Amino acid sequence: MNVIRRRIPIIFSLCLVWILASGFEDLEETTAGIGSVMDDLTGEDFEKLQIEDEWQDKVLADVDEYVTVRSEPDAESKALGRMFKGDGGSVIERLDGWTLVQSGNVEGYVNNEYLLFGLDAYEQAQEEVTLVATSLTGGLRIRAEGNTEAKILKNVEEGAKLDVVADAEIEGVEWIHVQYAEEKTGYVAAEYVSVEFELGEAMTMDEIKKKEAEEKREKLKQQLASFQANGNEVVLLAALIQAEGGNQPYDGQVAIGAVVMNRVKSPRYPGSIAEVIYAPGQFGPVSNGSIARYLGGPKASCMQAAQDAINGYTTIGSYTHFRRAGSEVGPDSIVIGSHVFY
Repeated sequence: MNVIRRRIPIIFSLCLVWILASGFEDLEETTAGIGSVMDDLTGEDFEKLQIEDEWQDKVLADVDEYVTVRSEPDAESKALGRMFKGDGGSVIERLDGWTLVQSGNVEGYVNNEYLLFGLDAYEQAQEEVTLVATSLTGGLRIRAEGNTEAKILKNVEEGAKLDVVADAEIEGVEWIHVQYAEEKTGYVAAEYVSVEFELGEAMTMDEIKKKEAEEKREKLKQQLASFQANGNEVVLLAALIQAEGGNQPYDGQVAIGAVVMNRVKSPRYPGSIAEVIYAPGQFGPVSNGSIARYLGGPKASCMQAAQDAINGYTTIGSYTHFRRAGSEVGPDSIVIGSHVFY
C-alpha cells in the first residue's frame, strides 16, 4: 500500500538548493544563509514543505464510490481496474485530461476529473485513509485493557495490520487502542507497533470479481449458519421451492422439496437441508441471490410443500435432480408442470 509517513525530513533537499544557488563561493556565508532561511520558516511552513515534497507524485481518487482505470486515455478504452474511495497511487505520466497511474496491481489511465494531486490529495487523504498499527514482533499481544496485567484477547504475527480505533490517542501513549476483528477491540503496547496512515490500492477487474465472489460466499455462509442455528430449515426449503417453482402445481412444488430431501438422505451430498441448498452451483436462485426475497415469508403452498417433503412425501421417488421441461434426461424422467425430474 501507499503509506503516508508521519515525519519525513527534507532538510537535505532545501540545503542543496541553497548551496547550488550560492555557487559555493562562500560556504560559511552559505551555511549562515541556510540557517537564516530555516529560522524564518515556521513549523507549519516546514511541515507543508515536507508534505509537498512527499506528495508531489501522488494522487488520490476523488470519488464517492470508484473511478475506472483504463488501458488508454479514452473513456471507451478497456477497463483494467478500479480505484475506490480512499485509494491512492503514483503518477507515471500526466497528460491533458488524463494521468497514467500506478496503484496496486493496476497501471493505467484515470480521468483527471476524478483525481486529486499533491497537497490537495494529502488533505483529502486525512479524512479518508485508515490509521494502521503494524506489528513489529511475532506474538504481539492484544489485551483487554492498556496494561500488562489485562487479559490477552489475541496474539498476532509480525507484520499483522490492525486498524487504530477512531479518535484514539497515539502521541506519547504507552498503549494504542486497536480493532482486531469486526466489533472487537483491544490494546497493544505502542513500542511494538509502527503507526502509519495507509492508503487503499486500486484493484484489477479480476481481483474485483474474486472479492465479490468471496463476499457472496461469506453472505451465504452466514445465512446457512443462521438457519441451522434457528432451526428454520422449513422456511429455507419453502423459499427455495417458491424461488424455483412458486408458479408450479402443488405436486411440482413438493417434487422440488423432495429433490432436496433425497439429497440429504444420500451419502453423495451434505447431510442437512441448509448445506444441500447452499452447496456451490446447485440451485440458480441461491447462486444469483434471488432466494433472499422469499426468506422473509414464503407463501402458504410452498410452506406446506416443504413440510410434506420433510415428512417424507415425494412425487418423484428418489430423484435428486430437476431442470426445465423439454430437456432430454432419459426415458424414466418425470415431468411435472414446467420441470423434468430425474
